[in-house]
Amino acid sequence: MNKKLVSIIIVVAAISVLLTVLVYPYATHVFEYGSVNVSFTVGSIHATITMEQNGVKVFEQYHAGAITKLGMNVTLAKLTGNATAYNSTQYTLNLTSISIGNKGTLDSDSIVLPGEWNRTAATMHDCTYNSFNLTAVFHPNTGPYTADCLGVNYEDGIGNNALWGYDTFTEVTGIDSSFTITIELKITAA
Repeated sequence: MNKKLVSIIIVVAAISVLLTVLVYPYATHVFEYGSVNVSFTVGSIHATITMEQNGVKVFEQYHAGAITKLGMNVTLAKLTGNATAYNSTQYTLNLTSISIGNKGTLDSDSIVLPGEWNRTAATMHDCTYNSFNLTAVFHPNTGPYTADCLGVNYEDGIGNNALWGYDTFTEVTGIDSSFTITIELKITAA
């Protein structure tokens, strides 16, 4: 083999190894950084609903609820200060009202609780670095009502399109003025 040809092959091989050592780590990092997915959990809602009739507990359930698209958009609008980007007019309002109703259909597109028959002011308490609690007590003044869902709202007034989150529970019928309904919610940031 020609000494000149062998020298060229060795030089080309050395340059290839050098380029691989110098360029490959950056190419790998570009690929890795470009494929990294970072997720942020907007929040969750957990609810306990207790019903007493004439001072005797007749119903209690606890489980996780769901946050609506409106709720997520308002949360993001509050975090960014950009209500237009998230199409939210409620971003200046706080979660202050709890509603109770008779379900119908609820999903992430819901903006009002179906069959809502009461909405009352909630008390905020136990605020920590990642959560707070809301409590509302209902005293129905007439009836009979049926209930199987509850909502967390930005505004008072039955039927206002301000549903941040909701939860469903086993249907209770015959609710009247002899009932006291207590709803305790834990809203968590992650």
